[in-house]
Amino acid sequence: MGFLNTVKDIFIKTEITEESFEYESIDSFLSRQEKRDEEGPDDDVIYKCDQIVDATYQMEDLRVEYEMVTSYFADIQTIEQLPQDVRQQIIDIAKKIAFLENETTQFLRSDDRISDENFRMIQGVEKELTGVFGQLKDLEDMDMKIKRDLKHLEAEKNAQEYTQNSIEEQQSKLRLFQIIFGTTSALLVVTLAAVGVLTETSLLMPILLILLVVAIMAAISVISYRNLSYEFKMSEAKENRAINLMNKVKIKYINNTSTLEYLYDKYKIKSLRELEYLYEQYLIMVDEVRKYQRSTGDLRELSENLTKLLFAYGVKDPDIWVKQSAALMDNREMVEVKHSLNVRRQKLREQIAYNEELRLSGLKDIKEMLKANPELREQVRRELEMYHIMM
Repeated sequence: MGFLNTVKDIFIKTEITEESFEYESIDSFLSRQEKRDEEGPDDDVIYKCDQIVDATYQMEDLRVEYEMVTSYFADIQTIEQLPQDVRQQIIDIAKKIAFLENETTQFLRSDDRISDENFRMIQGVEKELTGVFGQLKDLEDMDMKIKRDLKHLEAEKNAQEYTQNSIEEQQSKLRLFQIIFGTTSALLVVTLAAVGVLTETSLLMPILLILLVVAIMAAISVISYRNLSYEFKMSEAKENRAINLMNKVKIKYINNTSTLEYLYDKYKIKSLRELEYLYEQYLIMVDEVRKYQRSTGDLRELSENLTKLLFAYGVKDPDIWVKQSAALMDNREMVEVKHSLNVRRQKLREQIAYNEELRLSGLKDIKEMLKANPELREQVRRELEMYHIMM
């Protein structure tokens, strides 16, 4: 079909429900989690409540999108079950629209800056693009921040592992020194004692001096070993905190990446910049189309007729199907539409399932926390009521 499978859409109102997701900044998230790690189990309840509420809101937004896609499937079924004479009327109108679009395509051949598919996509979401641009920018910025922080946390974990290996090596050397020094000192004392006995000479002072040196070195060794053990425990604590934060950040990463990939797939783009470019080219082409359309209202009239006909027979969103006139004429095109909707619905199901798992995990953690800290029961009850969470 020509690029102007879409020209009709310039004059038709279209509303597409967009899912909207809000994300906490990763720096705020990390700061909050680091503070939480230094606090008690009662503060962990607040984090778990946040996790449950965030997952619940995510699922609500995703289900709105899922219902919209399901509604498209219902429209397909309604169209496919129409009486043959009605189907023929729809096909006839769609063919006329295609003919006029082809004429306009020839007129705009030199201005065909983007594909027909991209033109139709941009036209369908034109009113929501300001919000889409903002959403994609937030998601892409979040993606970069999360990757940066994951890299930072991975480096911190590796640094602490290196520190622990270094400490273990120092402790091993210290133990070896203690063994060698102790053995040497013992042999020296025994030797001096034997010489004193054989020569009937008093060597008490040298022996006492050696024992004093041994005692001082032993004390220094014990203190040094304890200091190394303390440093090792501190390093382990830092490594565990880095791992803990990595696990929490990965939850954000999965949700953010899943949403970003879904939107990329939905709009058939690879970045926000690509969508902005498509929109720029779309505006140029629309301006040319409008100049051409000033001299004819046929395409608009046919589009309105098709919309009214579809609506009269129970199609809930006829505007969308006006933009899919090719699918109304060709079963192969309709199969492609179904496949695209199926892919979108599957991805939405996966995201809903993931957030449901997060919600249930949060509830489970709170229950386990109450078992370990029964004294928190009243506070947990108040927190759950504040967040409107039912156990």
